[in-house]
Amino acid sequence: MTRPATQTTAMPKGLVAMTSFCVILATLVLTLPLTVLGQIGESLGASGSLLNWVVIIGSLSGAVGTGLLPPLASLFGQRTMTVTTMALLTLGSVIGAVAPNMTILLIGRFIGGFTLGAIALSLAIARANLSGKTLGTVLAWIAAAEGIAAGLGFVLGGLLTDAVHVSWRAVFGILAVLGVIGVFGALAAIPRRTDPNRPRVDWLGGGLLALALALILVPLSMGSKWGWGSAATLVPLIGGVVVAAIWWAVEERVEQPLVNTRALRNRNFLRGWLVFFLAGMLAWIINFTLPKFTETPAGAGFGFGYNSLVSGFVMLVFCTGIVVGSASVGRLSRVVAPRVICLISFTGLAVSLLLIAFLHDHAWQLWTWPILSGLSYGLTSASAYLTFITALRPHEVATAASIGQISAPLGGAIGSAGISAVLTAQVIKVGGEAVPTEHSFRLGWLIGVGVAVVGFLIVALLQPKKVTDESPEVAETVAI
Repeated sequence: MTRPATQTTAMPKGLVAMTSFCVILATLVLTLPLTVLGQIGESLGASGSLLNWVVIIGSLSGAVGTGLLPPLASLFGQRTMTVTTMALLTLGSVIGAVAPNMTILLIGRFIGGFTLGAIALSLAIARANLSGKTLGTVLAWIAAAEGIAAGLGFVLGGLLTDAVHVSWRAVFGILAVLGVIGVFGALAAIPRRTDPNRPRVDWLGGGLLALALALILVPLSMGSKWGWGSAATLVPLIGGVVVAAIWWAVEERVEQPLVNTRALRNRNFLRGWLVFFLAGMLAWIINFTLPKFTETPAGAGFGFGYNSLVSGFVMLVFCTGIVVGSASVGRLSRVVAPRVICLISFTGLAVSLLLIAFLHDHAWQLWTWPILSGLSYGLTSASAYLTFITALRPHEVATAASIGQISAPLGGAIGSAGISAVLTAQVIKVGGEAVPTEHSFRLGWLIGVGVAVVGFLIVALLQPKKVTDESPEVAETVAI
């Protein structure tokens, strides 16, 4: 196979740094506001479900951006869409910083939340401009950047809550400054590259995709609060499924679709999509349970009574493992197939969650088992990137990556809603505070073990299928 002249096997440091920065910033946009929800509620007189929309609406627009940004980059240029994404973050954060009420704040969050799509955009940029060993290394570092950002979010959240007592408006101001840095960084490091064929914009497909994601993700995120059997949950969820089916039918028939749904017929891509979905579930199971467990007062008979800063450092251990695991995949994949790495990583996740479920009486255990969880999760994420991104040709990745990256937020939404239901099913009062029972925590971790086992079986049973130019059947299957 002849490599396009615009691809390189050299290591472009500016491009690598900028794509990593975009991934880190996309993660911080979701995590940092979580740490100041209490301040926002007091300042703007919001509480309960309305306050939760500060997070939900950012996740929603982020999922939409995830679906739209990579294919739009092939139409209007990688640099243009990266600059646009960073500019939207800056604008949304400035609006949030000066918001006089919840309505204005939510508008700002919706605008800034599109930055989450920068993760999928970074993947498409890397695959379109790099090749060979450099591509594998950069994809691994992109996955590692997510772990870095998650770790920063937890620790910074603890500092903001328990030490510095920074105003929530200042937090949005910091995000705005980072957005400005992103604009100039994109102008300097991201190439102008567009699809030379300049395909037409599938606005109908884009509109249907945005509507389907909105209708599905909102009830999935709020189902535990609205009630899974309530009309408020079921009506939009069913409507979203219907719209998604219509969208899929449209994309199958459009000559130049915005999102290449045909890529899911590629077995390598399908396996990667499923791995991301399950990894998203596992990440939120860990994110929800570990901080809550370590912060549970010792008077409950379990837990350690940590404040949010110390529990943030526990999560930093987990996230450090993610970084190490992700960064090692580039070299490891030269001697071990990505599929084998996936099998090993899901095994590690199952073992680590079993250890946490049954051996959590001593502090050192909760500082140790997350290392194995993080390493395994990092291996899973990075090997999934290699599994499905390298299974596609550069001109197919822009649209295919959008589908793949949507799977992680969907898995995260389902995982967070499910684990929330488990943790709130049985609670006890400790010092006037309602906390989940030890049984609830253990059940949540065992559910995670089950998810890891399912991931192992999917990777083991769904055999890889090599894509080559000499394979007409496969070429026809994944062609745009």
